[in-house]
Order: sequence, then C-alpha cells, then structure tokens
Amino acid sequence: MVFDIPKDGYWFAENGISIIENKYQARYVGHWCTKNPRGGWNESPVDVFYVENPDRSKGHTNYFGMFRRDNEVLITDASSAFSEKITGILCEDGKVIVSRYRHDYVTNGDNMIDGGRDYVRCSLSGKMIEVRMVGGEFLLMTEENTQSECAA
Repeated sequence: MVFDIPKDGYWFAENGISIIENKYQARYVGHWCTKNPRGGWNESPVDVFYVENPDRSKGHTNYFGMFRRDNEVLITDASSAFSEKITGILCEDGKVIVSRYRHDYVTNGDNMIDGGRDYVRCSLSGKMIEVRMVGGEFLLMTEENTQSECAA
C-alpha cells in the first residue's frame, strides 16, 4: 500500500517546504485541515510538519502548520489535523487516496473521494480504509484491523 505525500504543499512549493523543514528541524507530512475554535473543520488546509521533540514548555505539540494570509506567513498548532479518523480508499493499484479538506476532489482510476474531514462522498471499486497519523507516520487500518506503515 502506498500513501503519497505531495512534494509541493498547499501554500508552499517544494523549495519553501525544504526551507521550513530545515529551519524547524521538522518533516513535512502534507497539507491538512485543522479544527477551528468552534470545533468544526477549517475551510482551507495548512501545510503540516512533524517535530519529534517539540518545546512543550512553550505549549508546542508535535505538529505545526504554516499558511499565508494577507502577505504574511503564519504558524499554528496543527495537532487537530489528526485528532479524528481520516477516511481513505485503497485503490486496485495499491495507492491510497484521501480528501484532505472540503472540496478536495481526488481520483485514481475508477475511485474518487471528496469532502475532506466534513463529509465523505465517494465512488469506489477499491475499499474504504482508515488512515491514522501516529508518531509522525501514516498507518493504514484495513478491515482486518491490521495496520501497515505507508510508503511515502
């Protein structure tokens, strides 16, 4: 099973992602929606990074997000991006596709998924699976309730 992390983020190209990784000793894990203060999912994703040893004395978590607003680069806690299950589709070719944010329409062959974290709309000839983030790694949970690490 293969779960691809895009080289370009939603807000930053591959070069910008690399600069952020080096500056914060972090690893890019994709662009994902985070929760808003009212508990719903934000409309737009942030580029999410994993830090193995965050400074917890400053309230940092293992996940932070970077995004742009009004020509500014902002940073935010992104741990909520992985606070709930992520629905994916395991396609016939072994690739796993997910919808990362509302109206993120993703296809692979005869499979499609849309709705991000707000809802799931799909057509599939593959099978639905659960994708989890654990310790900075994506795990795929199949119907057999077994897990396997994703190749990135």
